[in-house]
Amino acid sequence: MQPLTFLIPVLYAIFLWWFTTGVIIVVFGRGPLVKRIYYALATLALLIALAGLFVTRDRTDVHAVYIAVTCGVVIWGWQLAGYYLGFVTGPHRDHQVDDGARSLWDRFGLALRAGIHHELLALGFGALLTIIVWGQANHWGLLMYVALWLMHASAKLNVFFGVRNFRIDFLPGHLHHLEALLNKRDHNEFFPLAMVAATSAVVVLVYHAIMPSGSDAQTVGSLLIATMMALGILEHALLILPVPLMLWGWGARPLPPSNDQTVSKQEING
Repeated sequence: MQPLTFLIPVLYAIFLWWFTTGVIIVVFGRGPLVKRIYYALATLALLIALAGLFVTRDRTDVHAVYIAVTCGVVIWGWQLAGYYLGFVTGPHRDHQVDDGARSLWDRFGLALRAGIHHELLALGFGALLTIIVWGQANHWGLLMYVALWLMHASAKLNVFFGVRNFRIDFLPGHLHHLEALLNKRDHNEFFPLAMVAATSAVVVLVYHAIMPSGSDAQTVGSLLIATMMALGILEHALLILPVPLMLWGWGARPLPPSNDQTVSKQEING
């Protein structure tokens, strides 16, 4: 097996992650018209991706794997665009948090309702993709979609339970009301469980990629998903490690100071 069989999927997955993340975040803060045009174009890309997944579902060549995985990323990217641009969130996206709702389950319920339309849509598309590829040979697009979905859900849960390096400033304005629901902690008990589960999945995928008896399609598909999950693990780590950086958009950016840090600086300067 040629070295490029291993290298190209890794580089392509990194490019997909970098491009799709940046192309969503670059629209943050733009006017409503720009967002609507962007989301309309994203919806067109979604339809093309669904067609691509359907066309390649019975093919097992390497090119079909690349196409299917790309379609899975585009479909998930459309989900994220709808959520972070405010088109598909939940019935309480403008709801101000009740000061009395301070128990963990109360806040979790409010946070879930704030994005329930997005969560249900993600579940619905997961079911749709399963139907499209059911009984067919090429499941890589579905597997990529599920991997991205789970990593995103894990990141949101970690932010909810409390992490060191998160500032609400990084989210678009329509989500800023969620800040009152989040725990203010440097770490949480869910984080190591999520990291162990994700890392174990990456190890299994890499093992399948390097198996001598595996096909080129299996190697490529496994490496594409493993690389994307490894990038998700890196993003998780940056939420906890004492490094004031986040992988955000088209680069690593320093975190804005928290309110406590701002107050401390003002007291020192005063």
